Amino acid sequence: MAGVFLGELALHLGGIKGLKKPSEPVSFEIYRLDDPAGAWSLNPGASFEWQGEGERSFIHANKDGLREREHTKEKPPKTFRIAVVGDSFAEALQVPMEKTFWWKMRKQLNKKCTALSDRKVEVINFGVQGYGTAQELMTLRHKVWKYSPDLVILAFFPGNDLINNSKKLEFYKRRPYFVYKNGELVPDM
Repeated sequence: MAGVFLGELALHLGGIKGLKKPSEPVSFEIYRLDDPAGAWSLNPGASFEWQGEGERSFIHANKDGLREREHTKEKPPKTFRIAVVGDSFAEALQVPMEKTFWWKMRKQLNKKCTALSDRKVEVINFGVQGYGTAQELMTLRHKVWKYSPDLVILAFFPGNDLINNSKKLEFYKRRPYFVYKNGELVPDM
């Protein structure tokens, strides 16, 4: 215990702060590693302060482990629902939620999109850092469809998303992949 305290003190004095739950000890249990949809995801209800790369931001995962506010699975009447699937660019721990592209997209569409008439736009973020499109496909199948989206947007980053889908190129092998077998994509765990 004294070692943890001294380590935290040294990091704090050096200007490097850990991930903290508000008014609670440091917690590194923010991700669950057994998510059937993609191998890992935020723990449902996890709350912590991000002080790493980017801006300082408070992160809260909703009851479904999404970096999002709460949403009902049943789509409210007169709602156009958009699901965003992606990696760290979509999860966007590095910025406050109000500065994420999906938060701003919802606000702008509700304000300026006349094509949707009287429907309210709701955007739900399913992004998780480190995901490749194989995990994003699993997220789509296991989580996204339960929310009945009208539109699904894949936030694709060619800088690493192609590598994340190849066992030969990816250095982190403990992720799901898909292989093409007998005319269909089959999970390769």
